[in-house]
Amino acid sequence: MAGLVSPGVQVSVIDESFYTPAEPGTTPIIFVATAENKTNGAGTGIAPGTLAANAGKVYLLTSQRDLVETFGDPVFKTDANNNPINGGEQNEYGLQAAYSYLGVSNRAFVVRAGVDLNAINASATATADNPANGTYWLDTQSTSWGLFSWNSAAISTTGGQTFTNISPIVITDATQTSGSSPYTPKGSVGAVGEYAISAVSNIIRLWYKSGGNSAAGVASGTWVEVGSEEWKLSWPMVTGTANGTGLAQNQQFEIGLSDSANITVTLTGSNDSLADMVADINTAANPSGIYAVLEAGVINLYSNGLHDTFTLADGTGTPLAFAGITAGSYMAPELVIDKHTQVPDFKRTDNTGTVNGRPTGSVWVKTTEPNAGARWRVKAWNSATEAWDSYDAPLAPDAQTAIAELDAAGGGANLALGSVYVETDLDDIPGYPAADFQIYKRCATGATEVLSAKVEAGDVAAGTYQLFLQETVKGNANLTAAITVSIVATGLATDADVIANAINSAGLTNTVASVDSGNRVKISHRIGGDIVVVDAGGLLNSIGIKSSGPAPTANYYSEGGNQWRISNWQPLVYTASDDAPTAVAADGALWYNSLIDEVDIMVHNGTTWVGYKDGTSPYFANNTDVGGPLVSASAPTKQSDGNALVTGDVWISTMDLENYPKVYIYNKILADAGSNPWVEIDTTDQTTENGMLFADARYNTTGANSGEAGEISDLLVSNFLDPDAPDPALYPKGMLLWNLRRSGFNVKKFVRNSIDVNADNGRQGDEAMTNYYPHRWVTESANEADGSGSFGRKAQRKVVVQGLQSMLNSNEEIRDNETRLYNLIATPGYPELIGEMVSLNYDRGLTAFVVGDTPFRLASDATTLNNWSTNVNLALEDNDAGLVTSDEYLGVYYPSGFSSDNAGNNIVVPPSHMVLRTIALNDQVAFPWFAPAGTRRGGVTNATATGFINSEGEFNSIALNEGQRDTLYQSNVNPITFLTGAGITVFGQKTRARNASALDRVNVARLVVYLRSQLNSLAKPYLFEPNDKITRDEIKQQVESLLVELVGLRALFDFLVVCDETNNTPARIDRNELYVDIAIEPVKAVEFIYIPLRLKNTGEIAGL
Repeated sequence: MAGLVSPGVQVSVIDESFYTPAEPGTTPIIFVATAENKTNGAGTGIAPGTLAANAGKVYLLTSQRDLVETFGDPVFKTDANNNPINGGEQNEYGLQAAYSYLGVSNRAFVVRAGVDLNAINASATATADNPANGTYWLDTQSTSWGLFSWNSAAISTTGGQTFTNISPIVITDATQTSGSSPYTPKGSVGAVGEYAISAVSNIIRLWYKSGGNSAAGVASGTWVEVGSEEWKLSWPMVTGTANGTGLAQNQQFEIGLSDSANITVTLTGSNDSLADMVADINTAANPSGIYAVLEAGVINLYSNGLHDTFTLADGTGTPLAFAGITAGSYMAPELVIDKHTQVPDFKRTDNTGTVNGRPTGSVWVKTTEPNAGARWRVKAWNSATEAWDSYDAPLAPDAQTAIAELDAAGGGANLALGSVYVETDLDDIPGYPAADFQIYKRCATGATEVLSAKVEAGDVAAGTYQLFLQETVKGNANLTAAITVSIVATGLATDADVIANAINSAGLTNTVASVDSGNRVKISHRIGGDIVVVDAGGLLNSIGIKSSGPAPTANYYSEGGNQWRISNWQPLVYTASDDAPTAVAADGALWYNSLIDEVDIMVHNGTTWVGYKDGTSPYFANNTDVGGPLVSASAPTKQSDGNALVTGDVWISTMDLENYPKVYIYNKILADAGSNPWVEIDTTDQTTENGMLFADARYNTTGANSGEAGEISDLLVSNFLDPDAPDPALYPKGMLLWNLRRSGFNVKKFVRNSIDVNADNGRQGDEAMTNYYPHRWVTESANEADGSGSFGRKAQRKVVVQGLQSMLNSNEEIRDNETRLYNLIATPGYPELIGEMVSLNYDRGLTAFVVGDTPFRLASDATTLNNWSTNVNLALEDNDAGLVTSDEYLGVYYPSGFSSDNAGNNIVVPPSHMVLRTIALNDQVAFPWFAPAGTRRGGVTNATATGFINSEGEFNSIALNEGQRDTLYQSNVNPITFLTGAGITVFGQKTRARNASALDRVNVARLVVYLRSQLNSLAKPYLFEPNDKITRDEIKQQVESLLVELVGLRALFDFLVVCDETNNTPARIDRNELYVDIAIEPVKAVEFIYIPLRLKNTGEIAGL
């Protein structure tokens, strides 16, 4: 500050005040696992904390509302009957605990692990990714095809003169067809008389399985396309009713044809039989397309449609009558494709003069929805909403009709991008309609345009060319009459203007042409309709408007011959299927395969791993079960096909899913001796021939077909191995291999390009893998510590625990002890995380207290409690098998609690759910150095009962007795119990201290945590101060002030602070060090009250 020059007053302020800042209060950090992309509490969007990108992000939350907006409501799963899934691995325990805690506090850090609980939903089918945005799907399951067959029987007959709705077989798998156009269904599909929709290409066809026509060469069981000649030849126009008695040689009758000469049939057979009559008809009628066949003892007459009608009349004699055929007019089968308002004229009354009207088997494709008419369900994937958008897909005979019906007012101008229609009868051959269909999509809005290449000299040969143009106009379903456009080309670049001028001068209503600055010709339909062009001379092709080749012109399509169409409709690319199409699973996608009865067991044959029934299997000669392992809750007494059990049959027991699998091998010698024939396999033995290995080995029978799961029956006899299968050289003959990749009841992860297709498969004799499917499902739920497999709930839990452990071990944000101040650590519901939480606490300088859980399924008997808490089973980490971790800043609590979630459903919650809230309430009415236990401050307010989950998944309510509490306390586990008159109470405050010391109590450990934080804050302002007596006295005074206050607040009995020359020697001062030695005597909590009661004689006490 500058000094005064002229007279004046200068005031300066020097701040010499100092105090220790207040502790921020009880603040936990809670690690949670949740589903991804949950809806926020308000229901307005995605809760940001559940985004995959925000996994591991530390959120400071100040209210319950803040929590649900960030992470959504806590989710606890229920079964199909709305019963809670107690202890389920998809329950969001941590989030519920945080929600409960924030009900009595206003500060908590919450961090979500990078694991999606929804990704481990049980599913029998492999996980797949969402399709790309704009993917189209023809939903064949919900599509109504509008197909009806005609019955020409007399109206007096049941069902006569009526239509019957056809339910076709829908084929969406090309392997069920010929495999190439026209994708005819295989003979193995369907029965004679059935219809099939073949929807495996962009042209969909309706087929009929014919009963055959031997005269016309149509074999029985042949699939014929509806509308084709072969289809017409599959339905008789005429059916006789008599056996031919009375037929005689030289009798005659006539087949009258309206469009050609009549056919006279003369009977020539010597036997005068119907068979002779059939032969004579086929001889006389050839090649008119009329055929006779003797079927079921009567004559049937067929027509291939060349003659739609014919008449029959007796000539010499009455041969028709002897054959039971009524003389008169008959009609060929007909296919009609029309609206529900245009009922086909199939009835006898519609066709006066005919015997039957249209014959049985005629088909009507009802193109509009009413009365079971067609409604094709076309959908498109919307990645923004992650849902399928539905589109109306009306049927129309051509594009011009579709435009007129969809946009009568605009003529195409109002059609939205992505609109679709289904075109029918694609070949459009008069008299021969075909039941084929193609879906078209609107690919552009506004004007319909095609653009040529740059027109240069020499592109068009000099001469005269003609284009014949038709166009669509508003409100008209027909194209206009063709207009001839004559162009006299010069062979110069100016031909672009010549072409455009000629088109514009033709007098077309909507079609115009122009030339842009690049000398390219643009031909447009101004309102978005269609233009049909006949260009026999190839003029447009010469200027680069073409429908094929390396760079076809957009919106320009060939219609065959010299005719093209300019249109904003384009053939739709889509998938037809019952189920919504998906994409290949994303790299890292998880799948919890819920199928417990699909198990691929392999066996070592002395050289390699092979299918259990492979020819080289040790059990091949025994004829073990054809279906593979027998999976059931009780011991099988027969093979799956009813045959007797044999040595080597495998039984996998499902009686105890919590300890699945129990694997047994049948021994017939024991059975014959009257002993238990099922010998249990030691699933923890991965060394001897009597053991079992759990590993990924294969997904199908070859590398090429490994994109889909192989059938267990096929795998049983296959010796195929993936290149990552266990090395058979390391294992003995006879050992079993449980192939985790193909078997169910575990969690797998999709790994893209896990197979190096450029390498060789060493497990298959160095077979080249160039044709292998490159991706694989890899087991994500690691095996148990004893080598046995991890299945069911335990497999799900493995994945969740791995995700949580990864986060705690690697997250740097949670290790920041300067900006993220917390003094409690919890991972509710996961005892497996105790070790990681303790490690985190050490990384932060022991500035927090860890609240640990006990397993949900830990029973309350003293033996079980003692064995778990003292780790009798030698568990490798804290888990269901045992408690491993000991630490002075860790408290473990038992048992679990019974509460309710935000939806009001009953749920089972971990001990930390109760303890976190109890500690918060303790600190509100007292201080961290007061024991959060007992009836005064240990009351539990967020649970109504305590207990454990039994083997049936039910909550078993308990109130720990004194013996159980003693067992827990001796093992440094704090009991939570029900006390009459006090309710549920935390009734212990021991830490998991390694040795007996003051730190073996929660209140002392939390006092030390508090002092660490306070002393750290107190000492920081003295950094870089002079290391002299003044500084030492100041810091000592500050520390003593803090400790004096703690004595008054019942935290300490006494203390001593030394900060002088005795502990700050010259050597320490030269190292720029300052030491403050503090000794404290913490106040202990009363845990054991002894009250001796002595009885005295009357008057004796007064004398004392």
